[in-house]
Amino acid sequence: MNAKSVNFLILIVILQIFVGQSQATDKTFVWSVVPQFTGTAVHRDWTPLILYLEEKTGEKFKLRIYDSIPDFEHGFLKGEPDIAYMNPYHAVMAKKAQGYTPIIRNGKRLLTGIIVVRKDSSITNIHQLADSKVSFPSPNAFAASLYMRALLREKEKIEFTPVFAGTHSNAYRQTLVGQTVASGAVKRTLSKEPIEVQNNLKIIYTTPSFPSHPLVVHPRVAIAVKNTIQTILLKLHGTKQGKKLLNPVLLAKPVKANYVEEYLPLKSLNLETYLVVQ
Repeated sequence: MNAKSVNFLILIVILQIFVGQSQATDKTFVWSVVPQFTGTAVHRDWTPLILYLEEKTGEKFKLRIYDSIPDFEHGFLKGEPDIAYMNPYHAVMAKKAQGYTPIIRNGKRLLTGIIVVRKDSSITNIHQLADSKVSFPSPNAFAASLYMRALLREKEKIEFTPVFAGTHSNAYRQTLVGQTVASGAVKRTLSKEPIEVQNNLKIIYTTPSFPSHPLVVHPRVAIAVKNTIQTILLKLHGTKQGKKLLNPVLLAKPVKANYVEEYLPLKSLNLETYLVVQ
């Protein structure tokens, strides 16, 4: 092989390396969020944080908004998102199905399910919901529906008709307009509703608390990218910019998430009876 041929082969190798690096750099990670709220609200709250992470990491992220919680479940069970914010039991499902790993959760609050009724309702006791229609965001919304329905039936011995509204916001509104007597939800979603919604609902029941929604990462995401995202989010806490970016997405105090200690124990609740994969 002459020198000209050798130089040509070296050039080909260099070009292949360059193209490979370019393709890796051009990777766009799909980021999704459990649709507790409307798509407009999810886009409004999460876009500033995602843009900040793009600037700090040099990576590209695309926010994918699912129309409903069941659609979101179909997505992560198939491994569509690279990064996703989901409820605790979703984290168990996602780990089993695709190997998603929780990296961040909100250390400021625990997740607490609630039952709300209209403020002017005469209902003050959970047992008054017997044989009534009760709204839930979706079958598998953890504290708001999955765990809540198990508690109402197994512990409180209440029979009721569940109505699945698609999002927490829809569930609240079904109760406000009288389509259902009550709604299952979580405290933190109620706190993000417009003040007129909050002022016209009252809490009559709360569940035990659990670690909050984690941010999870698919195993195909490089460890370096995963660790960088985690580090940046942890450093944001306590800063003025961090408060502005993290509070709207309910990660006011980001801490490292531990699947084995915080989410794996949820499997022992035996909620499979109430799990619905559509």
